Amino acid sequence: MTTVTEQGAQNFSLPAINQNMNIPNFNLPDFRPNWHQLIIIGNGFDLECGLPSGFSSYINARNIDLRECKGDEARSYTLTIWDTILEGMPNANWCDIEGAISNWMAPDGFEPLSEGTLFSKCLNFLVNHDPTEFDSKNVEEVVAFQLFHRLPNHWCHWTISSLLDRTMKDLHILEEEFSKFLQEAVSKSDDYKDRASKLMIELMDYERPCEEEYDIQESILSFNYTRVAEDFRSKEHAINYVNVHGRLGGEIVFGIDGSRIMGNELVVPFTKTYRVMALNPPDIEKIVEVPTNASTYGHGTRVIKFYGHSLGKADYSYFQAIFDAVNLYEGETKLIFFFRPHEKRSGDCRTVEEAKKDVMSKAIALLTAYGATLDNKDHGTNLIHKLLIEGRLVVALLPDTVRHPN
Repeated sequence: MTTVTEQGAQNFSLPAINQNMNIPNFNLPDFRPNWHQLIIIGNGFDLECGLPSGFSSYINARNIDLRECKGDEARSYTLTIWDTILEGMPNANWCDIEGAISNWMAPDGFEPLSEGTLFSKCLNFLVNHDPTEFDSKNVEEVVAFQLFHRLPNHWCHWTISSLLDRTMKDLHILEEEFSKFLQEAVSKSDDYKDRASKLMIELMDYERPCEEEYDIQESILSFNYTRVAEDFRSKEHAINYVNVHGRLGGEIVFGIDGSRIMGNELVVPFTKTYRVMALNPPDIEKIVEVPTNASTYGHGTRVIKFYGHSLGKADYSYFQAIFDAVNLYEGETKLIFFFRPHEKRSGDCRTVEEAKKDVMSKAIALLTAYGATLDNKDHGTNLIHKLLIEGRLVVALLPDTVRHPN
């Protein structure tokens, strides 16, 4: 509204503000730098939380059931050739399913399914020998005798293809029954999910910066078949949680490293690579942040934390893909390998130094193997030294507040 003063000058007065007016809300851009961490967990994580998730626990349950229950109807488990193969594994490897698959079909030093493999010896016995005469000390003959009782009409008609088919079918049985075993263990555990959530938060909190200063994002890569609560801390971003080998409620995978045998079309279906492909695997770039020069805030994944994973050779291909994605040698990503003293199979408890030494040796073996894959061989040989002097390689004791809460 305009009025005129005595001097004739115009006087402008502002109208009263209507409380119901829609005033635009202008959000300031988020200038916080990105900070992303990846948590990698293995079976030691579940064991730490009181879950009997070890393959050895499963095989013990199978052995008791198969040995003591009279008749198939009373059994909880189905007899497979893998029960015999695992029983024939040397020393402490009787519970190593990955080692058993490799030992049966493609052990080190042998071409897959070649004449010297247990698979080939078993096939030869199935085709050329009397089923009533076998040496119970030889694994391949015990398997052949078991197959005679299960499938008597197949004797003398076995081929590489039919024995491979039976090998895979029995592996599926082993996987499905392990899934049921583990699901039952989870359902019987009163506090597994609570302990798992607390342990995951401990891992996330270690060297986690302030959310007011950083835009924090987090991913979890689990080599377990269980899945703990998905929402832990992040308020702004969904946590990308991936069970790389399948999960309870769906298909799970037992397999071997395919780096040496991917060219053999008969054996490749038994590799982790092939089996995981069938599960529609996640893109590695969805669980890591790739560094970019396009933005001053695009630092990529800042930290990769490992806990409860054996760092075995069978999973090296996954780690190589992750390290390549973050440009480990030239980049800024920090690796933290956590450890805690735990009970040995004998029942004794490892000391802190023993646990630390074990994790250090496994981490060194992993990084040495990765260094050998780099195009620049000089970079490969000094990778560990470079990470150390830059403060990007840490072996750390994770404070034990889950098993012994205050």
